[in-house]
Amino acid sequence: MLALVLAALRARRTQAMTLLLLSTLAAAAAAAAPWYVLASTERIATRHVESAPIQERALETVGEGAIEGGSVAAHLEANALLTQSVVELGGFTTYTGAYLVGSLLAAAPQNNGSAVGVRRETDSPLMLRTGACEHATIEGRCATAANEVMLSYRTAHWLGAKPGDTVSYEATNVLGSAQLTVVGIYRPVDPVDPFWSSNPQLIAVDLPTGAPPEITEPVDDAILAGPAVFDQMKPEKLRFVVDMVAEPKLFVDNTPSEVRAFLDAATVKAANNRLTMYTSIYSTVERVERDRRLLSLGVPVGAFQLLLLCWFALYLAVKYTGDERRPDVGLVKLRGATRGRTWALVGGQSAVPMLVGAVLGLPLGYLVATAVTGAIDDPAVVSQAATLSVGAVVVAVVGALLAALLAERRSLGATVAELLRQSPGKARAWRDLFDLVLVIIAGIAVYQVKHRASGDAAGLALLAPGLAALAFALVASRAITAVAGRLVEGALRHGRPARALTAIYLARRPGVHRLAALMIVTVALLGTSFLTWNAGQHAGRARAELEVGADRVLTVRAENRLALLNAVRAADPSGKQAMAAVQSLRSGQDRVLLVDSPRLPAVATWRPEYGMTAEQAAAALHPGAPAPVMVTGGELTFDLDVVMTAPESGRTLFFEAVLADPKGDRLVARVGPLVAGAAVLKAQVPACTTAPGCRLSSLAITQSTLDQKVFFAARPGIDVTVRGLSAGSPVLGADALADRTRWRLAVSPAPPNLIVTPTAAGLLLRVAPLRPGPASDAGVYPIDTPAPIATIRAKRLQQRIAGDQRVTYGSASISERIVGTATRLPRLGDQGVLVDLEYADRLGADFGAGESLQVWLAPGAPRDIVDRLRQQGLIVQGEESIDTVAARYASFGPPLTLQFMLLSAVIGVALAIGAATVVAAVERRPRAAELNALRIQGAPARVVQRVAVEGYLILVGVSILVGLLLVVLIRAYIGDVLPYFADGWKTP
Repeated sequence: MLALVLAALRARRTQAMTLLLLSTLAAAAAAAAPWYVLASTERIATRHVESAPIQERALETVGEGAIEGGSVAAHLEANALLTQSVVELGGFTTYTGAYLVGSLLAAAPQNNGSAVGVRRETDSPLMLRTGACEHATIEGRCATAANEVMLSYRTAHWLGAKPGDTVSYEATNVLGSAQLTVVGIYRPVDPVDPFWSSNPQLIAVDLPTGAPPEITEPVDDAILAGPAVFDQMKPEKLRFVVDMVAEPKLFVDNTPSEVRAFLDAATVKAANNRLTMYTSIYSTVERVERDRRLLSLGVPVGAFQLLLLCWFALYLAVKYTGDERRPDVGLVKLRGATRGRTWALVGGQSAVPMLVGAVLGLPLGYLVATAVTGAIDDPAVVSQAATLSVGAVVVAVVGALLAALLAERRSLGATVAELLRQSPGKARAWRDLFDLVLVIIAGIAVYQVKHRASGDAAGLALLAPGLAALAFALVASRAITAVAGRLVEGALRHGRPARALTAIYLARRPGVHRLAALMIVTVALLGTSFLTWNAGQHAGRARAELEVGADRVLTVRAENRLALLNAVRAADPSGKQAMAAVQSLRSGQDRVLLVDSPRLPAVATWRPEYGMTAEQAAAALHPGAPAPVMVTGGELTFDLDVVMTAPESGRTLFFEAVLADPKGDRLVARVGPLVAGAAVLKAQVPACTTAPGCRLSSLAITQSTLDQKVFFAARPGIDVTVRGLSAGSPVLGADALADRTRWRLAVSPAPPNLIVTPTAAGLLLRVAPLRPGPASDAGVYPIDTPAPIATIRAKRLQQRIAGDQRVTYGSASISERIVGTATRLPRLGDQGVLVDLEYADRLGADFGAGESLQVWLAPGAPRDIVDRLRQQGLIVQGEESIDTVAARYASFGPPLTLQFMLLSAVIGVALAIGAATVVAAVERRPRAAELNALRIQGAPARVVQRVAVEGYLILVGVSILVGLLLVVLIRAYIGDVLPYFADGWKTP
């Protein structure tokens, strides 16, 4: 029997090979689905954990108690083991620490044993962080001994401390103060590394209240010490901290529901063990769970839809080859073969290619899935995927065999006379009824999907395009044959035999409408899948462009905003490759982005949502302004006339000019103590000798404590007339100083400390009377920027009083003039304000830094641009690009589901091509006989050749056109069945 089956297959090689190909595709699609889903779940977990804020992937336990026996190091290790036993989950990186709350004080200057100055202090915690020295660069050495500590570079700058100095620490749980020696000044290698960012005690985020102008960054960073310090201090209570940071492995080895259950239980167990647990991992759990649910639903739905197409294509293929085998089956029955032998002979011709296709499709599906999503790392998940893959292939093969038997059923049940008859029998009415039922069901389902509530009928929504395509295709395919039948009479009447014969073929050939329906469905599914996937890709790219702002964005570290601006301009003098930017997210109620706006057109990825073109935005944000006052020389000379209107014994007065040096640092040229009368005083400013020199930021009258360590705005009782400033050559003469249009007071909410009056001799500065309220602004500023500052706003967060519209960034709050509005702004979204960096820094005059210092790079920026930035003193801490962010969004659940739907649609088109190939191969001999008969009856060769191919071309062409029309209708009526972003983000 097997030999007879193989002989029959050899006789019909084309049909057999096509069945083999279709079966391989069906098996490959079934085999790929489990590998695709399980590999994608790993990918989803990795992407979500990598992109989650540190707060949403960290878990912290805090315990408080005395050190009872052993050392602090031993307690830390025990606490870490306890926390891990409480959580009971792997997939975390663990950091340990302990700290005391208190105040750090710098030693006060002494004069014969008496303190003569005000000591500076911070609210820094005294902290042991295991492994801190390996995660920081240290000026000096790591603290290990019982009296040794390390200060952060910010804390040390505020205190004026250096290695070798002594500081004191007053802890709330320790009597008296501990005298500690500073042995190192540390700077985190990467402040955003989980080692530092997972614990809020390590790096301060807020400026101290009432900080002086020279302090532009928070200073309450942790004081790092070794275990010996705490062992010696023996505090009554010490806080032990364990920070556990989730890695992708957490969600690879455990389902989201398991992670949630363990966290719930851990909260209770932590309390039972006198630990307080804090975590926001639940947010990440929800995102991973949501994406996995979408993927686990969408991919099987797509695979099932593809299997239905496979089975339908196989049914058509077997049906057509079965019609060709009808005479053979009749002869077998005529020779007295048993029913079972007949079924085996006929069914074997379909079963053998299908089984071989299953064997080939199983590894092919694995290769395709892993090529798209990558290999699975976990051996247990590999075993699960392999088992599910084999099961899916079995289902696909069983369904294919059932489709084949259904296609052969009519031939196997027919009589010998019916089988030997050349013309096929009349189609039965139940098939038309079945088609009608399918159309009705599909129509109802599509209507339900269209009018469903948000989030309902998710699986049905994914099937909606296929259901709509099926309903329309069944109706359209019937219409094709009906229209073809009506064209026959007209073609004959007008003397067009070729058209008439083609129409007859389309109208009367059995199965033409089913083949047309298959092609229409596959074209429609391919079109809708591609458009949905392509729209998602564009949406992901658009979101990436909005969130990143430029082709590449570097996160850098610099001393302040001006240092960043000068460094970028020095690294890229052309202004075409790089742009400085500062992002502030905690500035009052505003989200602020400061940019070097003249470079926007060349560097930023500008979008229509920004309200105007990049060139218009640059011009609006950076209008013309008076030239800044520059000081070029190593010595600044002040020509002053001082009048003491209300002399006050014991106070020391100074006059100062605040300058911005070529590197962007704040430089104070201070002269004094002031005495009544005319004086020419000089201050050394060696940093200003390098061109272009230093920019004058402000002039001020200050007074100081006795040790001259703290300077603040002067109290009333002094007038100073500035008659001139020079640095080898005149900087400001009497005429320029007396021009009131060249000077302004503070733009911040703090009241001015000076009353400015132009006189014939120059500029008179009189200290204003004391007033209640916030501290006064001590300076008078040259006008070298437009004021109020120009801004572009995406949205006003609150209604402000007219004429007092302000923008706040860092420690500055200045009046603004809104010159444009936008629906969204780069990196800020639909809420925020865009400001020019240079003007904002000059107007704010605080020499501040910002929460995120950035360098935006243009497309095509040379590779050495990063090295040039480093040469200018910038430290690159991280990088993101539009491409990487778009790729990250493409790795989440909905995009992966849409990608599989597209792959399924491509395979569906291949199935339709295979089915059409079978039809053409089966019809080759009978069509050749028919066409030969036409030639014998005198039909011209031209007509016969046209009839030979025209029917197939018209069938394929009309099916494609109808399928494309159906794509338009489905998109218009149903739209996107699956949002590309699971968080609800939509393209503007």
